[in-house]
Amino acid sequence: MRFAIGREGDIIDSFTLNRMQAEQLAPFRCPTCQEVLILKQGVKRRLHFAHIHTCGSAESVPHHQDKWAVSQWLQERGYPVDQEVTIGARRADILTKIDGKSTVIEIQASSLRPEEYVERTSDYKKANLDVIWLASGLDLRMNQSFQPWMRLELSRRHMLMTVNNGSIVRFNGFPISIKYGIGNWEVSSSAKTSPFEAYYRFNAMEWTEMIRRKRMAPPYPSPKNRRLIFNRLYPLGLLPALLPTGCYLPLTSLWGIRVHPVDFQTVLYLNRYESPNDSIEWSIEKTCRQFGVTPTSDFSESFHVQWKQLLNACRLSCDVRSWSLPITYEGARHHDTRLFQGFQRLMLQSTNR
Repeated sequence: MRFAIGREGDIIDSFTLNRMQAEQLAPFRCPTCQEVLILKQGVKRRLHFAHIHTCGSAESVPHHQDKWAVSQWLQERGYPVDQEVTIGARRADILTKIDGKSTVIEIQASSLRPEEYVERTSDYKKANLDVIWLASGLDLRMNQSFQPWMRLELSRRHMLMTVNNGSIVRFNGFPISIKYGIGNWEVSSSAKTSPFEAYYRFNAMEWTEMIRRKRMAPPYPSPKNRRLIFNRLYPLGLLPALLPTGCYLPLTSLWGIRVHPVDFQTVLYLNRYESPNDSIEWSIEKTCRQFGVTPTSDFSESFHVQWKQLLNACRLSCDVRSWSLPITYEGARHHDTRLFQGFQRLMLQSTNR
């Protein structure tokens, strides 16, 4: 194998050292099973590490480095750590116990189909295990897009964790498209999270700027958008750039569905406007069907609760016909700014209590 843990606890890459350099870092242990490793080199094979008794590991160097970083992070906080644990038909990267609950940590570097994410998460839950998925290999210096399985993790746990320069960091925020989100990456000191954590760090200026850009660039006139949005807005005398501010709420529950968050709220607004006597649950279900998407099992309930909570915080009624309609673009921007600055002040007051 290519890498090992050296005497000082660092990951050692045998492909970058000669034998004399490597021997100065002995003794060596396996990053997976913690067993003793020995140095080997032959006529046909370059310098490498080997088990006295093999553990069958064949993972990449970055994966092992991330696994080592997570194990160290857990042990520093007093959590027990077991690596490469077989659970039924699955093999968990790390098994620990957090707040008395056995928890699996899966470190995912390659792409993962959302169906596989749901299936593997379900398998662990059936074994009475909690599970945390950690995204490996994200470059936090770039405007990082989120894969579908990452959106599901953000919806389920209200955060996405990754390893950056040996530290565990996590993202809390809101979706602004089917790929990107607005939020904060910060060093994590705990595996716990709150459904409201993103709101406690809500940035009204950043969110209002996003709405400004969205108002200036209405939905692309695809056949679906024409049918669901444009052909219904214009008979009501509404323009895409002059939608009520209530169509731009920051909703973390929308991580659980792969639809543009503003488009989803706009169609929901139109459904509620056209059929005010429908139940909110049916309006949400109808909106999902119109977009042709199958949401997660708890999406409708979590979205319903969160939508009503934000409407209440923004002093808006569930009766969308009572929402004020901007007349000019400048008026719309003024209302956006006033509403979301008030929302941010409310969040700051709640954290200071």
